[in-house]
Amino acid sequence: MYKRLSILTFALLALAGCIKNNPVSPEEIPMLFSAVASHSTKGIIATTNYPVDVPFEVQAVYYPHPGSREGSYTFIEQQKVTFDSGYGNWKTGSDYFWPERGKLHFYAGSPAVPALTVSADHGVQADWQIESDEQAHTDLCFAEATEECANHSIAVPVVFSHALSQVCFKARPLKNYSFSNSVGQMVQANVISVVLDSVKVRGIVSRGHFTQNPLGWTNLSPATTDYKIFGAREGEEGLELGCDRYENPVLTTFCTMLLIPQTISEEAELEEWHHMKIRSSITDPATGEIVSDIRYTIPYSSRLPLSKCCSRWALDYKYTFRLALGMEDSELVAAVTDWTETKEIILGDE
Repeated sequence: MYKRLSILTFALLALAGCIKNNPVSPEEIPMLFSAVASHSTKGIIATTNYPVDVPFEVQAVYYPHPGSREGSYTFIEQQKVTFDSGYGNWKTGSDYFWPERGKLHFYAGSPAVPALTVSADHGVQADWQIESDEQAHTDLCFAEATEECANHSIAVPVVFSHALSQVCFKARPLKNYSFSNSVGQMVQANVISVVLDSVKVRGIVSRGHFTQNPLGWTNLSPATTDYKIFGAREGEEGLELGCDRYENPVLTTFCTMLLIPQTISEEAELEEWHHMKIRSSITDPATGEIVSDIRYTIPYSSRLPLSKCCSRWALDYKYTFRLALGMEDSELVAAVTDWTETKEIILGDE
């Protein structure tokens, strides 16, 4: 009996030792992605945080040998990537797991639309068209990253750059037009303000083909598009432009668009309509009574060539057109910056 118990005890101890030396492996985490923007935009990305409700496309190539393409193959065919709240990161619909060695090279493009494709040969490609004001607010982005499989990030960092040009339009009065003077014993006050009614941009190339590798735009269509970038609704007042308390004209942004990078043709122009809103009143200073009060408007319009102040739009850059309006000839100037608000202010855009 003692002998049989010893044998049973030895068997149980041996089994316990086997269990201890072969623990159950934790569940392997699938490949994840972390998406950010290289800098902010007025399009779908409001900050450097990529919006969790906008899917993007990804593709990856596996390279088994360092410094060599031998044996490489497509590891992830083009896949849509969406935000997974469970992991707190981005993930493909099908799970992919990291190889033990080698490296993976990723291409990514946004937004996930039929016009955008991703391949190992050219990275992100897109036949892009912007033929309406609404389409000029969709950002086209691209990214790439390389990760060592044996020492990879928790989530592949996907840092998006912008394939389009950000074009911003601002307006201000040419100067402060309001004044007052004496008329005999009376005081005449003239309150004069500039009101922007409507703005169109004409002759802009609106179709082209983007490739990430080699980087650039090709096959730009000779056909151009006109955009109505600002317009007061019927029965409503336009955008009143004013001055600060020191009588300095104040710049007001009235439109920001994302457009195809291009050389600006001589036919491209900005066409604007504005009016001067004038109120001229005469007051008796002794009684404070307004003895005369006249109000009227004077319409103005102008057509200004864009190429006179800006010859081209490059991808991932911001162009700010500043329009000055009044009773004299309208003025248009432009400034180019990289796509950051901080640098724009340093360059004196405001």
